[in-house]
Amino acid sequence: MELNGIIRSGMVAASAAAFVLAGALPGRAETIDLAGRTVTLVHNVSPGGATAISAQVLADAWSKAIAGHPTMVVQSVSGGALTKGIDYVMDARPDGRTLGYLAWQGTTRILDPEALQIPFEDFGVIGGIGGSNFLVHVRSDVGGGLENRDDFANLDNITIGVYSPRMTQGMQTAAALDLLGVDWQFVSGMLGDGPLYAALQRGEIDGYPATTTQYIAELADGPIAGGDTMAIWQMGPLEADGSMKRDPALEGVPTVKEYIEKATGKAPDGPLWELIQYHARSSASVNWIVVAPPGTPEDHLEMLRASFDEATASPEYMAAATKVYGSPPNIVHWQEMSDIIAEVQNTSEDIKTTMRGLVDRIEQ
Repeated sequence: MELNGIIRSGMVAASAAAFVLAGALPGRAETIDLAGRTVTLVHNVSPGGATAISAQVLADAWSKAIAGHPTMVVQSVSGGALTKGIDYVMDARPDGRTLGYLAWQGTTRILDPEALQIPFEDFGVIGGIGGSNFLVHVRSDVGGGLENRDDFANLDNITIGVYSPRMTQGMQTAAALDLLGVDWQFVSGMLGDGPLYAALQRGEIDGYPATTTQYIAELADGPIAGGDTMAIWQMGPLEADGSMKRDPALEGVPTVKEYIEKATGKAPDGPLWELIQYHARSSASVNWIVVAPPGTPEDHLEMLRASFDEATASPEYMAAATKVYGSPPNIVHWQEMSDIIAEVQNTSEDIKTTMRGLVDRIEQ
Protein backbone atom coordinates (compact mmCIF):
# COMPACT_ATOMS: atom_id res chain seq x y z
CA MET A 1 0.00 0.00 0.00
CA GLU A 2 2.87 2.40 0.76
CA LEU A 3 4.19 1.72 -2.71
CA ASN A 4 1.02 3.26 -4.15
CA GLY A 5 1.72 6.47 -2.24
CA ILE A 6 5.35 6.46 -3.43
CA ILE A 7 4.29 5.90 -7.03
CA ARG A 8 1.76 8.72 -6.77
CA SER A 9 4.37 11.10 -5.38
CA GLY A 10 6.84 10.07 -8.05
CA MET A 11 4.33 10.69 -10.81
CA VAL A 12 3.53 14.13 -9.43
CA ALA A 13 7.25 14.95 -9.29
CA ALA A 14 7.79 13.67 -12.82
CA SER A 15 4.87 15.70 -14.13
CA ALA A 16 6.15 18.85 -12.47
CA ALA A 17 9.67 18.22 -13.78
CA ALA A 18 8.38 17.75 -17.32
CA PHE A 19 6.47 20.98 -17.01
CA VAL A 20 9.58 22.82 -15.87
CA LEU A 21 11.51 21.45 -18.85
CA ALA A 22 8.75 22.75 -21.08
CA GLY A 23 9.62 26.22 -19.82
CA ALA A 24 6.75 26.83 -17.41
CA LEU A 25 8.22 26.79 -13.93
CA PRO A 26 5.58 26.23 -11.20
CA GLY A 27 5.21 29.36 -9.13
CA ARG A 28 6.50 31.60 -11.90
CA ALA A 29 4.31 34.57 -12.80
CA GLU A 30 2.44 33.05 -15.71
CA THR A 31 -1.09 32.52 -16.93
CA ILE A 32 -1.15 29.61 -19.33
CA ASP A 33 -2.57 30.42 -22.77
CA LEU A 34 -5.66 28.24 -23.22
CA ALA A 35 -7.03 29.86 -26.37
CA GLY A 36 -8.11 27.13 -28.78
CA ARG A 37 -7.38 24.44 -26.18
CA THR A 38 -9.58 21.86 -24.46
CA VAL A 39 -9.64 21.72 -20.67
CA THR A 40 -10.86 18.49 -19.05
CA LEU A 41 -12.82 18.78 -15.82
CA VAL A 42 -12.39 15.38 -14.12
CA HIS A 43 -14.82 14.00 -11.57
CA ASN A 44 -14.40 10.80 -9.58
CA VAL A 45 -17.76 8.99 -9.67
CA SER A 46 -19.74 7.15 -12.33
CA PRO A 47 -21.34 9.10 -15.21
CA GLY A 48 -24.95 10.17 -15.04
CA GLY A 49 -25.39 11.10 -11.37
CA ALA A 50 -25.47 14.36 -9.47
CA THR A 51 -21.70 14.80 -9.66
CA ALA A 52 -21.58 14.42 -13.44
CA ILE A 53 -24.56 16.72 -13.99
CA SER A 54 -23.32 19.43 -11.65
CA ALA A 55 -19.80 19.22 -13.13
CA GLN A 56 -21.24 19.84 -16.59
CA VAL A 57 -23.21 22.85 -15.32
CA LEU A 58 -19.99 24.30 -13.88
CA ALA A 59 -18.01 23.53 -17.06
CA ASP A 60 -20.57 25.32 -19.23
CA ALA A 61 -20.32 28.50 -17.15
CA TRP A 62 -16.62 28.33 -16.33
CA SER A 63 -15.46 27.95 -19.94
CA LYS A 64 -16.94 31.39 -20.64
CA ALA A 65 -15.05 33.00 -17.75
CA ILE A 66 -11.62 31.36 -18.07
CA ALA A 67 -8.97 33.39 -19.89
CA GLY A 68 -8.74 32.17 -23.48
CA HIS A 69 -12.27 30.71 -23.35
CA PRO A 70 -11.18 27.11 -23.91
CA THR A 71 -13.57 24.28 -24.64
CA MET A 72 -14.25 22.48 -21.37
CA VAL A 73 -15.29 18.82 -21.30
CA VAL A 74 -16.28 16.64 -18.35
CA GLN A 75 -14.66 13.24 -17.81
CA SER A 76 -15.50 10.51 -15.27
CA VAL A 77 -12.59 8.65 -13.65
CA SER A 78 -14.30 6.44 -11.08
CA GLY A 79 -13.20 3.58 -8.86
CA GLY A 80 -10.87 2.90 -5.97
CA ALA A 81 -13.34 4.24 -3.38
CA LEU A 82 -13.26 7.56 -5.24
CA THR A 83 -9.44 7.69 -5.25
CA LYS A 84 -8.82 6.99 -8.96
CA GLY A 85 -10.18 10.34 -10.04
CA ILE A 86 -8.30 12.12 -7.24
CA ASP A 87 -5.04 10.41 -8.22
CA TYR A 88 -5.69 11.18 -11.89
CA VAL A 89 -5.80 14.92 -11.18
CA MET A 90 -2.97 14.69 -8.63
CA ASP A 91 -0.74 13.08 -11.26
CA ALA A 92 -1.80 15.28 -14.19
CA ARG A 93 0.64 17.69 -15.83
CA PRO A 94 0.18 21.19 -14.37
CA ASP A 95 -0.27 22.61 -17.86
CA GLY A 96 -3.75 24.08 -17.43
CA ARG A 97 -5.39 21.27 -19.40
CA THR A 98 -6.74 19.21 -16.46
CA LEU A 99 -8.82 20.36 -13.50
CA GLY A 100 -10.60 18.38 -10.80
CA TYR A 101 -14.21 18.44 -9.60
CA LEU A 102 -13.80 15.84 -6.89
CA ALA A 103 -16.19 14.38 -4.34
CA TRP A 104 -14.64 15.87 -1.20
CA GLN A 105 -14.98 13.21 1.54
CA GLY A 106 -12.03 14.74 3.38
CA THR A 107 -13.68 14.16 6.75
CA THR A 108 -13.39 10.41 6.32
CA ARG A 109 -10.12 10.24 4.39
CA ILE A 110 -8.47 11.56 7.54
CA LEU A 111 -8.71 7.94 8.74
CA ASP A 112 -6.28 6.66 6.11
CA PRO A 113 -2.81 5.56 7.26
CA GLU A 114 -0.51 8.55 7.15
CA ALA A 115 1.43 7.22 4.16
CA LEU A 116 -1.80 6.88 2.16
CA GLN A 117 -3.62 10.07 3.14
CA ILE A 118 -4.44 12.31 0.20
CA PRO A 119 -2.62 15.64 0.58
CA PHE A 120 -5.49 17.86 -0.53
CA GLU A 121 -3.44 20.86 0.55
CA ASP A 122 -0.90 20.05 -2.20
CA PHE A 123 -3.46 20.68 -4.93
CA GLY A 124 -3.94 24.11 -6.36
CA VAL A 125 -7.13 24.78 -4.40
CA ILE A 126 -9.65 26.75 -6.46
CA GLY A 127 -12.83 26.43 -4.42
CA GLY A 128 -15.65 24.12 -3.50
CA ILE A 129 -19.34 23.60 -4.16
CA GLY A 130 -21.97 22.32 -1.80
CA GLY A 131 -25.07 21.05 -3.49
CA SER A 132 -28.34 20.08 -1.98
CA ASN A 133 -28.97 17.95 1.07
CA PHE A 134 -29.02 14.16 1.04
CA LEU A 135 -32.07 12.13 1.99
CA VAL A 136 -32.35 8.58 3.21
CA HIS A 137 -34.42 6.90 0.47
CA VAL A 138 -35.83 3.39 1.01
CA ARG A 139 -38.10 0.81 -0.56
CA SER A 140 -41.62 0.92 0.87
CA ASP A 141 -41.74 -2.88 1.12
CA VAL A 142 -38.73 -3.11 3.45
CA GLY A 143 -39.39 -5.10 6.62
CA GLY A 144 -42.74 -6.33 5.37
CA GLY A 145 -43.95 -2.87 4.36
CA LEU A 146 -43.95 0.75 5.56
CA GLU A 147 -47.22 2.62 5.82
CA ASN A 148 -45.39 5.89 6.47
CA ARG A 149 -41.93 7.09 7.41
CA ASP A 150 -42.63 6.71 11.13
CA ASP A 151 -42.66 2.92 10.63
CA PHE A 152 -39.04 3.03 9.53
CA ALA A 153 -37.85 3.44 13.13
CA ASN A 154 -39.49 0.11 14.01
CA LEU A 155 -37.50 -1.96 11.52
CA ASP A 156 -35.38 -4.80 12.86
CA ASN A 157 -32.68 -4.33 10.23
CA ILE A 158 -31.96 -2.77 6.86
CA THR A 159 -29.40 -3.04 4.05
CA ILE A 160 -27.98 0.33 2.94
CA GLY A 161 -26.05 1.03 -0.26
CA VAL A 162 -23.20 3.55 -0.39
CA TYR A 163 -20.36 4.68 -2.65
CA SER A 164 -17.74 3.46 -0.19
CA PRO A 165 -17.47 2.45 3.49
CA ARG A 166 -16.28 5.97 4.22
CA MET A 167 -18.98 7.90 2.42
CA THR A 168 -19.82 10.81 4.72
CA GLN A 169 -23.59 10.53 4.32
CA GLY A 170 -23.40 6.76 4.67
CA MET A 171 -21.54 7.13 7.95
CA GLN A 172 -24.12 9.64 9.17
CA THR A 173 -26.86 7.17 8.19
CA ALA A 174 -25.17 4.33 10.09
CA ALA A 175 -24.83 6.52 13.19
CA ALA A 176 -28.49 7.58 12.97
CA LEU A 177 -29.63 3.97 12.62
CA ASP A 178 -27.65 3.08 15.75
CA LEU A 179 -29.34 5.95 17.61
CA LEU A 180 -32.71 4.55 16.48
CA GLY A 181 -31.79 1.00 17.46
CA VAL A 182 -32.13 -0.37 13.91
CA ASP A 183 -29.58 -3.04 12.95
CA TRP A 184 -27.90 -2.55 9.58
CA GLN A 185 -25.51 -3.88 7.00
CA PHE A 186 -23.94 -1.93 4.14
CA VAL A 187 -23.16 -2.72 0.51
CA SER A 188 -20.52 -0.43 -1.00
CA GLY A 189 -18.92 0.10 -4.39
CA MET A 190 -21.85 1.79 -6.17
CA LEU A 191 -20.36 5.07 -7.35
CA GLY A 192 -23.28 7.34 -8.09
CA ASP A 193 -27.03 7.81 -7.88
CA GLY A 194 -27.66 5.64 -10.93
CA PRO A 195 -25.91 2.48 -9.66
CA LEU A 196 -27.49 2.93 -6.22
CA TYR A 197 -31.01 3.22 -7.62
CA ALA A 198 -30.42 0.23 -9.91
CA ALA A 199 -29.32 -1.85 -6.91
CA LEU A 200 -32.45 -0.73 -5.03
CA GLN A 201 -34.65 -1.80 -7.94
CA ARG A 202 -32.92 -5.19 -8.11
CA GLY A 203 -33.55 -5.73 -4.41
CA GLU A 204 -29.84 -5.84 -3.55
CA ILE A 205 -30.26 -3.00 -1.06
CA ASP A 206 -33.23 -1.58 0.85
CA GLY A 207 -32.19 2.07 0.75
CA TYR A 208 -29.40 4.59 0.35
CA PRO A 209 -28.51 8.26 0.95
CA ALA A 210 -29.79 9.91 -2.25
CA THR A 211 -28.98 13.38 -3.51
CA THR A 212 -31.72 15.97 -3.82
CA THR A 213 -30.65 16.20 -7.45
CA GLN A 214 -31.84 12.64 -8.01
CA TYR A 215 -34.94 13.30 -5.92
CA ILE A 216 -35.97 16.14 -8.23
CA ALA A 217 -34.98 14.47 -11.49
CA GLU A 218 -36.11 10.92 -10.88
CA LEU A 219 -37.51 9.98 -7.49
CA ALA A 220 -40.16 12.50 -6.45
CA ASP A 221 -42.46 12.11 -9.46
CA GLY A 222 -41.44 8.48 -10.02
CA PRO A 223 -41.13 5.77 -7.36
CA ILE A 224 -41.93 8.04 -4.41
CA ALA A 225 -45.10 9.40 -6.03
CA GLY A 226 -45.99 5.83 -7.02
CA GLY A 227 -45.54 4.60 -3.45
CA ASP A 228 -42.71 2.19 -4.30
CA THR A 229 -40.14 4.10 -2.27
CA MET A 230 -40.10 6.68 0.51
CA ALA A 231 -37.98 9.62 1.72
CA ILE A 232 -37.28 9.15 5.45
CA TRP A 233 -35.08 12.06 6.58
CA GLN A 234 -32.72 14.68 5.14
CA MET A 235 -29.15 15.57 6.09
CA GLY A 236 -27.31 18.79 5.30
CA PRO A 237 -24.90 21.44 6.63
CA LEU A 238 -25.42 23.35 9.84
CA GLU A 239 -26.96 26.79 10.03
CA ALA A 240 -25.37 29.58 12.09
CA ASP A 241 -27.53 28.64 15.09
CA GLY A 242 -26.35 25.02 15.00
CA SER A 243 -29.55 23.60 13.50
CA MET A 244 -29.40 21.48 10.37
CA LYS A 245 -30.26 23.19 7.12
CA ARG A 246 -33.59 22.20 5.59
CA ASP A 247 -33.56 21.92 1.81
CA PRO A 248 -36.61 23.69 0.31
CA ALA A 249 -36.82 20.99 -2.38
CA LEU A 250 -37.45 18.44 0.38
CA GLU A 251 -40.44 20.15 1.92
CA GLY A 252 -42.12 17.88 4.44
CA VAL A 253 -39.08 15.63 4.92
CA PRO A 254 -37.75 15.99 8.50
CA THR A 255 -34.08 16.49 9.31
CA VAL A 256 -32.28 13.54 10.84
CA LYS A 257 -32.41 15.24 14.25
CA GLU A 258 -36.15 15.85 13.96
CA TYR A 259 -36.72 12.25 12.94
CA ILE A 260 -34.69 10.81 15.82
CA GLU A 261 -36.36 13.13 18.35
CA LYS A 262 -39.83 12.07 17.23
CA ALA A 263 -38.96 8.38 17.12
CA THR A 264 -37.16 8.20 20.47
CA GLY A 265 -38.83 11.01 22.38
CA LYS A 266 -35.55 12.76 23.17
CA ALA A 267 -32.86 14.84 21.50
CA PRO A 268 -29.95 12.76 20.21
CA ASP A 269 -26.60 13.05 22.00
CA GLY A 270 -23.38 11.17 22.65
CA PRO A 271 -20.46 10.22 20.36
CA LEU A 272 -22.66 9.05 17.47
CA TRP A 273 -24.55 12.33 17.39
CA GLU A 274 -21.28 14.27 17.66
CA LEU A 275 -20.09 12.35 14.58
CA ILE A 276 -23.22 13.33 12.64
CA GLN A 277 -22.67 16.96 13.64
CA TYR A 278 -18.97 16.80 12.74
CA HIS A 279 -19.74 15.75 9.18
CA ALA A 280 -22.48 18.39 8.95
CA ARG A 281 -19.94 21.06 9.94
CA SER A 282 -16.89 19.97 7.97
CA SER A 283 -18.26 18.08 4.99
CA ALA A 284 -21.90 18.84 4.18
CA SER A 285 -21.17 22.42 3.09
CA VAL A 286 -18.75 21.08 0.45
CA ASN A 287 -19.76 18.14 -1.70
CA TRP A 288 -17.12 18.80 -4.36
CA ILE A 289 -13.67 20.34 -4.14
CA VAL A 290 -12.45 22.15 -7.26
CA VAL A 291 -8.69 21.92 -7.80
CA ALA A 292 -5.78 22.15 -10.22
CA PRO A 293 -2.86 19.68 -10.22
CA PRO A 294 0.05 20.34 -7.86
CA GLY A 295 2.64 22.64 -9.43
CA THR A 296 0.17 24.78 -11.37
CA PRO A 297 1.72 28.28 -11.75
CA GLU A 298 0.48 30.71 -9.12
CA ASP A 299 -0.67 33.35 -11.60
CA HIS A 300 -2.66 30.72 -13.47
CA LEU A 301 -4.22 29.61 -10.18
CA GLU A 302 -5.20 33.20 -9.44
CA MET A 303 -6.91 33.38 -12.84
CA LEU A 304 -8.69 30.08 -12.21
CA ARG A 305 -9.90 31.24 -8.80
CA ALA A 306 -11.14 34.56 -10.14
CA SER A 307 -12.86 32.93 -13.12
CA PHE A 308 -14.42 30.26 -10.87
CA ASP A 309 -15.82 33.00 -8.62
CA GLU A 310 -17.10 34.88 -11.67
CA ALA A 311 -18.67 31.80 -13.24
CA THR A 312 -20.42 30.60 -10.08
CA ALA A 313 -21.77 34.08 -9.36
CA SER A 314 -23.31 34.45 -12.83
CA PRO A 315 -27.12 34.38 -13.11
CA GLU A 316 -26.86 31.70 -15.80
CA TYR A 317 -24.88 29.35 -13.56
CA MET A 318 -27.05 30.00 -10.53
CA ALA A 319 -30.23 29.31 -12.50
CA ALA A 320 -28.87 26.09 -14.02
CA ALA A 321 -27.32 24.88 -10.76
CA THR A 322 -30.46 25.64 -8.75
CA LYS A 323 -32.46 23.61 -11.26
CA VAL A 324 -30.09 20.68 -10.72
CA TYR A 325 -29.81 20.93 -6.94
CA GLY A 326 -33.30 22.14 -6.16
CA SER A 327 -31.88 25.10 -4.25
CA PRO A 328 -29.01 27.57 -4.82
CA PRO A 329 -25.62 25.87 -4.37
CA ASN A 330 -23.23 26.80 -1.61
CA ILE A 331 -20.14 28.33 -3.22
CA VAL A 332 -16.94 28.01 -1.18
CA HIS A 333 -14.10 30.29 -2.24
CA TRP A 334 -10.52 29.09 -2.26
CA GLN A 335 -9.38 30.52 1.07
CA GLU A 336 -12.40 29.12 2.90
CA MET A 337 -11.84 25.75 1.22
CA SER A 338 -8.20 25.83 2.30
CA ASP A 339 -9.33 26.57 5.87
CA ILE A 340 -11.73 23.59 5.78
CA ILE A 341 -8.90 21.33 4.62
CA ALA A 342 -6.72 22.56 7.49
CA GLU A 343 -9.54 22.10 10.02
CA VAL A 344 -10.18 18.53 8.94
CA GLN A 345 -6.49 17.73 9.36
CA ASN A 346 -6.95 18.60 13.05
CA THR A 347 -9.93 16.28 13.63
CA SER A 348 -10.10 15.08 17.25
CA GLU A 349 -9.03 11.56 18.15
CA ASP A 350 -12.45 10.94 19.76
CA ILE A 351 -14.21 11.60 16.44
CA LYS A 352 -11.68 9.45 14.59
CA THR A 353 -12.25 6.58 17.03
CA THR A 354 -16.03 6.73 16.53
CA MET A 355 -15.59 6.80 12.75
CA ARG A 356 -13.19 3.86 12.79
CA GLY A 357 -15.69 1.82 14.78
CA LEU A 358 -18.41 2.46 12.19
CA VAL A 359 -16.08 1.78 9.26
CA ASP A 360 -15.06 -1.56 10.78
CA ARG A 361 -18.71 -2.57 11.04
CA ILE A 362 -19.61 -1.29 7.57
CA GLU A 363 -16.77 -3.33 6.05
CA GLN A 364 -17.84 -6.59 7.73
